[in-house]
Amino acid sequence: MSNMGQSHDLRCSNCGYEINALLGIGMLYSAENVFKGEKPLLTELVGDKEISDSVLKAVASGAEISDNYGHELYACPEDFYLFDKFYFKVGEVEPKYHCPYCDNYLQRVTFAKGTAGKTQLKFVDQNKFWQCPRCGNAEMIEFKFCNWD
Repeated sequence: MSNMGQSHDLRCSNCGYEINALLGIGMLYSAENVFKGEKPLLTELVGDKEISDSVLKAVASGAEISDNYGHELYACPEDFYLFDKFYFKVGEVEPKYHCPYCDNYLQRVTFAKGTAGKTQLKFVDQNKFWQCPRCGNAEMIEFKFCNWD
């Protein structure tokens, strides 16, 4: 697991809808800091006390923390709005985030190849591509990228 995150500034190549997404993890994101200790970072990272409390309890009773945690891109499978949210897996538990615009749960998306200079986002758990919530376009331009720690 690398100790550096990436910042992606993505913009719809058609209408300009954009998101600045912080992905990955920072130097302070050791499993110890995120899931254990007196003030675990998880509560702040997830932003949902109910999810955090149940997960921290599970960790305290010995549930296994998957190495694959960090900020990831999420999208609503219905209205396609994008969010960066904290992903983790503890035992069999993964976070469930609600779309603030409809009743669906957000799903993780990952970068897929677009045409030259452009990127597409694909839903991780299904064979479905993201589309811009404003105009339906499927490609984004990455106009700024940097690392953060």
